[in-house]
Amino acid sequence: MKYKVTLATAVFLLAGNSWANQQPYYTFEELNVSADGAKYGPFPSAMTEDGQLIAFNSLKANLVSNIDIGLPFTFNRECQWDTIVCKLQFYGSETAGQASYQNAYQAWRNAMANAALDGYSSYFMANTLLNGSDQIQIPYALSDSSSDVSVTDVSNSLTVQDGIDYVVGYASAPYIDNEREFVRRAFIKENFSQAIQLLPNFMTNGGFSSAYKVQDVTYANGESKTLVVGAASVSYPRNNDDYFNDCYFSDQNDNRYSLNDLVYCPGFDTQAWAWDVTNALDSETELSGYALATHWLDDNNSNENKRNTYSASALDINSSGIAVGMSTFRRNNNSEGGRGRAIIMTPDGEGIYGKPVEMKRVYDDLDDGNEHAQNMLYNSWAQAITDNNIVIGNREYDSSKSVNLPTEFFVYDINSASIKVPLLDKKVLSTKQRLAGNSGEKRGANSLAYDINEHGLIVGEADDYDQVAPVRNGIPRTQSAFLYDNNSGESWFINDLLCTESDGVVTSPFVRIRSARVINNDGIILAEGYKYQSADDYRNKVNATQVAFKLIATAEMTPNDSPNCWDSELLQDLETPNKRSGAASFWMWIFALPLLLIRRYSKTIL
Repeated sequence: MKYKVTLATAVFLLAGNSWANQQPYYTFEELNVSADGAKYGPFPSAMTEDGQLIAFNSLKANLVSNIDIGLPFTFNRECQWDTIVCKLQFYGSETAGQASYQNAYQAWRNAMANAALDGYSSYFMANTLLNGSDQIQIPYALSDSSSDVSVTDVSNSLTVQDGIDYVVGYASAPYIDNEREFVRRAFIKENFSQAIQLLPNFMTNGGFSSAYKVQDVTYANGESKTLVVGAASVSYPRNNDDYFNDCYFSDQNDNRYSLNDLVYCPGFDTQAWAWDVTNALDSETELSGYALATHWLDDNNSNENKRNTYSASALDINSSGIAVGMSTFRRNNNSEGGRGRAIIMTPDGEGIYGKPVEMKRVYDDLDDGNEHAQNMLYNSWAQAITDNNIVIGNREYDSSKSVNLPTEFFVYDINSASIKVPLLDKKVLSTKQRLAGNSGEKRGANSLAYDINEHGLIVGEADDYDQVAPVRNGIPRTQSAFLYDNNSGESWFINDLLCTESDGVVTSPFVRIRSARVINNDGIILAEGYKYQSADDYRNKVNATQVAFKLIATAEMTPNDSPNCWDSELLQDLETPNKRSGAASFWMWIFALPLLLIRRYSKTIL
């Protein structure tokens, strides 16, 4: 029989031959920074559009990587795990030599409470990496190793100073004679230079302010500004400083069966805030701002005589001035602080903001839209917004779903008022599972989104491919970084997109990407995870080095074109039971606590 080779067949054969020497969808490089005194991290937090200026945060204590004392939703939900796990998370181990010894939430709380007597050494450190050059950020002239610093955004494309590198974040004042002027102050500064302090409205005890994003904004009337958005203190809860003192001067001998004083943080009522830095970047050292929301979600603009701490923050803003974030409302009239809900803050044509709009569609699918459906959620918040008015956020459950209180990310289209929860009761499938036709259905699965780019690519973290065990009264599920395409609805584990193929042999690197935090419009991702020295270390999850990664997508490829990592010897061996004997060690789970998804202390245990 004779065969006729058509042009299409020839192209197919050539393509098949090139597949034998296939690059991964993502090539990656390690990002090396060093923060003096840090034991955990670095955790990437921001990147410029050209990918040259990158920001990181690091931790001294065994705390969750994105805890923010100004954002109650990062710490105010009860711990749902086994009692011993929850106790270790908050108190650390009492055994010297163990990884969590004197190195958990209570150690940090004690350090703040005893600073006036014993001094204070930073628990939060920040770095930037500019064209490969590592520099620790010190935002204020008098800052030293007693300041806590966090960098939340960077930019080198601001209209007012195009090409100049700017850094945004917040820091505590340094301790001078064992006292500090303020517990937190937002800032913006040219990289490696003096900062502009972004002042709160309420300045008693120094007040409190946070900065999360810097953005050029053009309003409907054509007026353009460069804004930094975040949160600022507007009052004391109940108009006294009790909550402030309980937050920052907590007695180290707290009764662990009582409500822990961390729930009183940040010690101030805060409102979503903006600072106009358009004409300030060259000349000012301090700058006041204005509210992006005139009310909290209880429809009140004053917290006088109310028992709650009221908190609101703007976490992102797009180029037309629409801001997103969270605001609290009173729940059961208790002293825990209000639960958080995702909000949108839309300016009028003149750039004036009024009452925030709660994103009620976040819980539309719960209990068929019943008016009490929102009670099924503990917190929700809007994390980021694109210039196309696509919002991503997350919601946390307050009621059990398949023996878990899951976190689920959502996508909301402001223009069409439509919402979806892409991984609702679904797992991200590994390449092996997807090719085998496995179902992704998993009621109570976790997913958490951190960032979205203008092309609809979303990054975050989700339950790893093999994590299905109950969580309540158990141990946390390990997390793995994911990529989700909002246009196609497809999702991938980033770990499945890192392998190379040469002459039919697939090679998998000895790395695990745990969480993807940032993605720019070129598709460059910043992530964090672990690097192992050998195949055995990888299989048994031991002797890992915590690493930050920069991932760059290969041109003219799709994620589905990436070689199948599950054809590699490393991952095939991973499926062999005797090669994984150490992988599920209880103590490995314990020591991994700062890197796990659901992270809250327990008011019933502590």
